[in-house]
Amino acid sequence: MGTEFRAELTSNFKPHVGQFVIWGLLLHEMVLMRVNLPRWEGLRNTPATVFSFLPVEILISPLVFHFFRWLFVVAGILWILQLRLPISSWVCVFAYTITSAMVFENSTQIEHTKNLANIVLFVQAMWYHFHAGDIRTAVARNSLWISRIYPGWTYCLSLFCISIYHSNAALAKVLESGLRWPNGLSLQLWIDLMGREHSLANPLILADRGTAALMQWVVLVVEASAILGVFFTRLRVPIGVALLGLYIGIAESFGYSFLLNAFLVAAFFFPWSGIMDRSGIMDQACDVAKRRFKVSITVARGSRLERILGFVLPRLDVFRMIKLSSQ
Repeated sequence: MGTEFRAELTSNFKPHVGQFVIWGLLLHEMVLMRVNLPRWEGLRNTPATVFSFLPVEILISPLVFHFFRWLFVVAGILWILQLRLPISSWVCVFAYTITSAMVFENSTQIEHTKNLANIVLFVQAMWYHFHAGDIRTAVARNSLWISRIYPGWTYCLSLFCISIYHSNAALAKVLESGLRWPNGLSLQLWIDLMGREHSLANPLILADRGTAALMQWVVLVVEASAILGVFFTRLRVPIGVALLGLYIGIAESFGYSFLLNAFLVAAFFFPWSGIMDRSGIMDQACDVAKRRFKVSITVARGSRLERILGFVLPRLDVFRMIKLSSQ
């Protein structure tokens, strides 16, 4: 455990995992984020976020919400394009935090996926903060996708946050209800009240309390074991598969989507960076892309198109299959 984890913590990787996580989270939230605040009805009961101390007039203000929503979009685009680093990354995370908090403060329930996405984005912003110079240099040299500029501590901290998020869910269940939580009856009641009508698993769970209790024990064990994946590298893939199975089961039984959580589990519990380093699969993919799909673009020297392509390609051409020349 110790040797592998310490080696991973102090290593540097190519930036594919970190960049794809940033792109995936930002693009998902830009496209699917709420356009307006939920309708605020009745009196607020208990604080929902760390911003609950703000005046109600601010928390329910559509103007404030739209300002930070568009600030998130603009800063997110700048972050994706590696512009104004590291300010753009921090502004993006802050704006996302504010917009998510305002939605929570005006809702009767909280979308758990927002919390985990927010935390992981914060960790990626830390990477950009401490390594902004390395990233700018790699982009300027057109070597972003072949440079080892993704620090192991960023990967390990992201994995730790995802793991503790799940293990804390198991701990909260035990602290609140004790070991009576997986009694089967509670799951049967939830499914009866909120389950999908055409679920394949729900009739089996409703028909037998023992089956329902077994399913709850599985959930409890899988969530509790998540933290082990941080330190025991050989357990990561089995735990990751189990967590993905858990999310599939929730979607099948209740129709609740935890797509962002599943995306983050798949990104950090599976050894993508190690696979790319050991097998050279990304280098091979780049070679194949260059041979089969290589695109040569010739533009006028000093033209606006040359400047635009010279700016975009080093940042977004993951497979380095586009060759730009000027004349």
